[in-house]
Order: sequence, then structure tokens, then C-alpha cells
Amino acid sequence: MFDYEKKFLEFEDLERLEWMDYDTRVFKMPIIFKRAIDLVFEYHRLTYSDFGGIKRLRELGIEYEKYLARSNISDQPFSFIGSGVSNLIYPVLQAVFNLDDNKREVILFSPEYPIFHSVVESAKGVPTIIHSLRDNDYLPTVEQLENAVNGRTAAVLFSNPNNPTGKSFSREWVAELVKLSHRYDFFILSDEIYIDSLYSDKQPIHIAEVNGSYKNYVKFFGPSKDRPGMTGIRCGYCVGDKRLLPSIERIQMVRNISNGIISDYLLLLDIALRYKEISGTKHADLKYYSEQEIADYAETILHNRNLQERYNKRIVTKLKSHPKIKDVIPPDGGNSVFFRYYKDLPASDFVKEYMNKGLASYPSEAFMLDPMIEGSWTRICVTRDIDLLERAIGKI
Repeated sequence: MFDYEKKFLEFEDLERLEWMDYDTRVFKMPIIFKRAIDLVFEYHRLTYSDFGGIKRLRELGIEYEKYLARSNISDQPFSFIGSGVSNLIYPVLQAVFNLDDNKREVILFSPEYPIFHSVVESAKGVPTIIHSLRDNDYLPTVEQLENAVNGRTAAVLFSNPNNPTGKSFSREWVAELVKLSHRYDFFILSDEIYIDSLYSDKQPIHIAEVNGSYKNYVKFFGPSKDRPGMTGIRCGYCVGDKRLLPSIERIQMVRNISNGIISDYLLLLDIALRYKEISGTKHADLKYYSEQEIADYAETILHNRNLQERYNKRIVTKLKSHPKIKDVIPPDGGNSVFFRYYKDLPASDFVKEYMNKGLASYPSEAFMLDPMIEGSWTRICVTRDIDLLERAIGKI
């Protein structure tokens, strides 16, 4: 993945199909975020944040997540703040290994977020890949899960909804995963960065609710994939089984990683606003903002959600009618569309052919798909102006 990024950066005039940043000329940014930055600068300047995140943020994260679970969960999870979800996966995974060093196998899915494989190997884990089938929208089946897990399985690590397909998992599938976790005593590590960007006809499935507790479960979340203008704050959190916290704290202390104060307070504001949106509860930190600013946030987020859903549907239609597109997976949410080129090319040839068209995009290999078996799949992100996206598709 990073090798391709270095290659793309050599050419300034390439159209980036998978560009993840929101175009804030099209997608609106709530004015309350600017107000929050002004307040932080006024009262805190540009200081370090507390190790693991400011206390109010960690407490609110737990309160918010327990509300989402909507069940009488008796155990209290830990909460830990980091500089983005990707940064938190390593210490959590290492903490899982520290509980039982004899269990090192981590089940990953294909296709999936490419960083997962690198993180598992970096933590001295053993990746076990489930090769999902196109007939099931590239989501693993329960039978595939049952065949993959064993007594050496430490964790199942995946995106929910899936990245790059944008397909969501059913409640039945999650329930079976939870049963397997109980039977084989492995962790469910769920990257839910896209969970709040599901479309209007889809409901998020919260694993803690299905599980009934936080035992053997960790959720990762952050605002960068559904809040325009927030990709650059590099902040996210994890909540889950409190047995992991001592190891996570030791690992992060050695890595000397803490957030900036602006990142923590922006995340605190964002979670407080999400919590108010679903529960009506007004967190104490919202007292610094006017009702107009809070109302603008709700209206702006709704505008962005509706716009992104329209863009996604329009891009799916455009791709399906394109003579050089062989297959398209309509997403349930997220900010990208996964599609298959009409040629099945080795990764280097695919990248070269697209660059010759003035396009930059990751090949199948970046998502752990073999292009000579599954075909040349790639994705286009819908977080830019629709005219730019359609012009880019025209170059394919």
C-alpha cells in the first residue's frame, strides 16, 4: 500500500480515485468545530493531552458506547484514546497476546483494510486469512469462520462495515461470531470507523449488545470517516475488555505516544454531539456552545449523510454502465465503491495502466485479493465533488 503511495506522489497530475479526504467545498463542516478549536487555544494553548486521553473524554466514550449497546451490560469496559484507530490496533493486539502467549493466530478477511496484515505481523502474530467469496459480497460466511478458528486463535480482526466493500454484517452473523468467541475464548477486535455512515435503510449492529458484555471484545472508533474536516485531527478511541488496559498502558508508555489537546477536545465535542443526537442527553461540555451551533451541527451532519448516500448511488449507477467495468458491489455505507476492472492484471500492470490514463488507485493486492484469481478490483471514494468523480470514471 505504502509503495503505491510513494509511486503516486511522484506524479502531481494524477486523479486519485481512492482519495479519502472530504472535499469541504462540497461537504459542509460544522461551525462548532472551529468554535471548539478557538476555545481550546484560549484555555489550553497547544499542550500535550493526558496520557490515554483526557479523563472526561474517556468517561464519555464509555457512557456513549454503553448507551449504543442498549442492554444491561454489567461489566465496565476500559477506554483509551489514541492518534487514530490504526494507531490503537497494535497495542490492543499486543495486549491480547500478553494474556496468553500460546495463542498468536489472528484471523483476517480478504478483502480487508490492508494495514491489518502489517499490524499482526509487526506484533509477532500469525495471520490466518479467510478468502471471502464474491457470491457473498466478499463477506466471510459462518462456515468459513468455523473452519478457521481453533484453540490457537487469539483474535478475529475486521472492519464493520467491511473496508473496502462497504458491506455490513448481519445480526445473525455477529451472533455466530460471538458464540465462536465464547467457545474458543478468542477476542473480537472490530474496527467500526464506518459504523455511523451506514445508509438510511441499514441499522448498525453493535457487538457489545449481541455479546451482552465487553468480555473478549474491543471496539475501535473515530470521527475521520464520517465527519468532513476531521481526518487531520488524528484521534480515535477503543473500548472493551478491561483486562487489556494494563498492557495497553505499558505499551503506549514505551512508544511515548499521546495526543495533542486540540485532538482530544474535538473528539470530546464530537462524541458529546453524537450522544445528544441519539439520546437527547446534553453532556456538560456542550454548555460552552450555543443552541444555534448545536443545531447547525445536526443539520450539517444530516446534509452530509444524505449527500454522500446520493453520491454513492450515482457512482454505482455510473460504474455499472461503464463498458470497462466488469462488476460493482453496491455498498451499505461508507465513503467508497468497490469495483472490478474489465482486465485481470498483475498489480504492477494494473497500477501502470491506470497511471497511463492519468489515474491513481490501489490494486486488488492492496486489499489482500489475488488479481489473477479474483480479478482487478479497486475502489473509488465519493468524498469529492461529483463532477470530478464522474470525469475520473470517464478516464477508465
